[in-house]
Amino acid sequence: MKKLIFVVFLLLFTQSVVARSMDDRVSKIEETWAETTASRPAAERKNVFLQLVDDITEVVTEFPSKAEPLILKSAILLTMAEDASSFVALSLVKQAKSLLAKAIDINPKAREGSALVTMGVLYYKVPGWPIAFGDDKEAENYLLKALEVNPDGVASNYFYAEFLLEQGNNEQAISYLNKAIDAKIDPKNTAFKIKARQKAKAKAVLDSLS
Repeated sequence: MKKLIFVVFLLLFTQSVVARSMDDRVSKIEETWAETTASRPAAERKNVFLQLVDDITEVVTEFPSKAEPLILKSAILLTMAEDASSFVALSLVKQAKSLLAKAIDINPKAREGSALVTMGVLYYKVPGWPIAFGDDKEAENYLLKALEVNPDGVASNYFYAEFLLEQGNNEQAISYLNKAIDAKIDPKNTAFKIKARQKAKAKAVLDSLS
């Protein structure tokens, strides 16, 4: 029994160290991605993103049962898609969609349901068949699941409001915009600036509807 307890303790200790190692690596890659996205023009950031994809792919390979590296890799690919030609962009988006699907299967609650939010956004932003996979019903399905996971989040509320606005449901969207504006965000969070911009956009959209 003593040996068993020792083995379990060792296993738990090793897992916590591994988790910290993964979190540290993901955080560093995310910081570089966020800073590059915000401060560098498209022409200068391609090589940085390519290196980040290699870096996060290593983490994905080392931690196949974790959703967080998959989510970050999908985010980097989607940022690259913004700078790419239509053909290349669609390929990157499809790769990101596949990664998000895996992340959702592993842990839909990871990163406050961000994989669910992003999947929902993809479904209402990309063209439908035969060009791509766009589907408003699927979009709403994922966005509502994201709200179940994180009912008070900035992104979950803002992007569902945006979806409602695109559907012409302005009155229904207002309550979600208000929730996005009132959402609390931790300034220590790596994604603080991104979430702050989402809050500002929600405020601007709400003002335009008034």
